[in-house]
Amino acid sequence: MPKKGKKRNTESGEALRSDSHDIEALERDRINHEELLEFAVALANRLQSCGAETYRVEDTITRIIEAYGYKKVDVFVIPNCIIAGLETDEGDVETKVRRLKSSDTMLDGIEKYSALCRRICFERPTVKEARRLLDETDASVCRYGKFTYYLGAFLIGAGFGIFFGGGLLELLSAGISCAATAAALSFTGRLNANAFFKSFVCSFILAFIANLCGAAGICKNTDIATIGALMILVPGFLFTNSMRDIIYGDTMSGVNRLVQVLIIAAALVFGTSAAVTLSRQFFTVSPTLSPIDHPLYIQCLAGMIGTLGFGLFFNMHGKGIPFALIGSIISWFVCSICMRIGVSEPVSYLIAAAASSFYAEILARIRKFPATSYLLSALVPLIPGAGIYYTTEFIRLGMGADAWAKGVATAAIAGAVAVGVLLSSTMFRMWGVYMKSRLSKRR
Repeated sequence: MPKKGKKRNTESGEALRSDSHDIEALERDRINHEELLEFAVALANRLQSCGAETYRVEDTITRIIEAYGYKKVDVFVIPNCIIAGLETDEGDVETKVRRLKSSDTMLDGIEKYSALCRRICFERPTVKEARRLLDETDASVCRYGKFTYYLGAFLIGAGFGIFFGGGLLELLSAGISCAATAAALSFTGRLNANAFFKSFVCSFILAFIANLCGAAGICKNTDIATIGALMILVPGFLFTNSMRDIIYGDTMSGVNRLVQVLIIAAALVFGTSAAVTLSRQFFTVSPTLSPIDHPLYIQCLAGMIGTLGFGLFFNMHGKGIPFALIGSIISWFVCSICMRIGVSEPVSYLIAAAASSFYAEILARIRKFPATSYLLSALVPLIPGAGIYYTTEFIRLGMGADAWAKGVATAAIAGAVAVGVLLSSTMFRMWGVYMKSRLSKRR
């Protein structure tokens, strides 16, 4: 008798699985796989245009296609191109290619398009309804006006003018230089200038204005004013993403981003050096004073102000802004404490980056938002802007050995930050894969 009951249970279970399979097949029949793939690529393309990471773009397409019952999906993404394909159970293959001509960092867009992806995977609406939701999301993505854009740029320079050891005059000079740089970025962006030309022109304007402020007596330390303003151009986020892509196995994407970092860094060297050399031919700049050794709480507050500027500059909106600012305080506090107890500089940055990444991942899961906004904000104080500036200054002065030593030290810090981020984010990704596999086994 028990065996018969067990047999009936087995048969009923098989029947339920068969019915479930039939329902999934019917749902797939209602969805045109070509239109579904086109929608998934369109959503991923919007994420890519907002500056989302390579793995997030690929994951978006994969999740959407698999949510509708298709198991065979392949995605290949590099910073300016998406190639995606799916295969139906009948053997039909569909492929889409989408090229991205330009992109920007739009944190609000990353959050809203990621939220739309989660909603699509959960609700599985028709493609027509999904496109309507995508249009609504397009309209809801917020971009700050010109006043807020320039205010954000000013706060970046002002905050880091204090952060790197300046006073109120350096705060003002760095803020003015940064706002002028933002105007140059906007103008060259409208002309579709390439990354090298844009970075060269903007760094030239930035350094020239900072030295002009020094000659006019507006600031006493032109180096600090220049470093504070230079933070708006330093490709720290791009370098971190390049290292992340390489370690995650997205080698082509990572190398592509790394080449962009080197191009921008070279442009900053040439632009800053040219501006400093030219400015000192026209007017006399007083010798720079030693940086002020601000207390730790002043450094944290100044870093938070600079981070707020980046948040406004990169279009961060909503209730997550205070949490992002807290992340910047955590990162610099951890880094400073580590260095004060004798930990080496690269290792201190690595620990701080790992702590920042852990904070961002936890917050992302609590608030159901991508970790990108919180992570980028937390990493802002760890960007080695001073190291890049002094490397260019040594090159300008012909001090090759010093330039090499400073450049290597700066690269070590940047690499340590990238590795610290990867340690935490990789653990969370592995945990996510583990939980997903457990859920699939239960089903």
